[in-house]
Amino acid sequence: MDTMRAVGREIEAYAEELGMCLEFRAVDRTLESLHVDDLCIDAHEAVAINSVLELHCVVKESRGALNSVLQTIRKLSPKAFVLVEQDAGHNGPFFLGRFMEALHYYAALFDALDAALPRYDARRARVEQFHYGAEIRNVVGCEGAARVERHERADQWRRRMSRAGFQSMPIKMAAKAREWLEENAGGSGYTVAEEKGCLVLGWKGKPVIAASCWKC
Repeated sequence: MDTMRAVGREIEAYAEELGMCLEFRAVDRTLESLHVDDLCIDAHEAVAINSVLELHCVVKESRGALNSVLQTIRKLSPKAFVLVEQDAGHNGPFFLGRFMEALHYYAALFDALDAALPRYDARRARVEQFHYGAEIRNVVGCEGAARVERHERADQWRRRMSRAGFQSMPIKMAAKAREWLEENAGGSGYTVAEEKGCLVLGWKGKPVIAASCWKC
């Protein structure tokens, strides 16, 4: 929590240098235990929520945890709720299916990493070992409550969000995303597509990340 507060102070100082008024408030709760009152939102404030690679961790086998989080978000009446998640089928009930899904998905990620960083780069080793490695072990080697990396495909998230009472706000930014990739990532190998209102980032045609936007 102290580290989070220190980061918050740095962000506030940076915002002040830019002439922006920003207040950082850290909330020491899990998503599942979060309450609307914890956020101290004023009645006149417009709320926007940006969830990046987080909600899949509350997709439990009972489904109740995710529904509870989504209902808490609905109570905030956000003007926009941006959801970014891995576009992968890693939440199947059987080991073999998850293993094959993980094999193809992470092969694409490692291929992208190979194109971006030299094989013996220390940064690459950290990403492979502590990030991707930990995810793969959890996807294929854990069951029950121990399995938290429950990535699902964009279609499944679309159904979940609709059932929870959210309405889709189509993201029409594929052209701008491709332009950004050309300027910052070389563009080679990456694909961007608009699919049913979602913006899908892929590597050589393999979907990797899906972004969608929702409102109440």
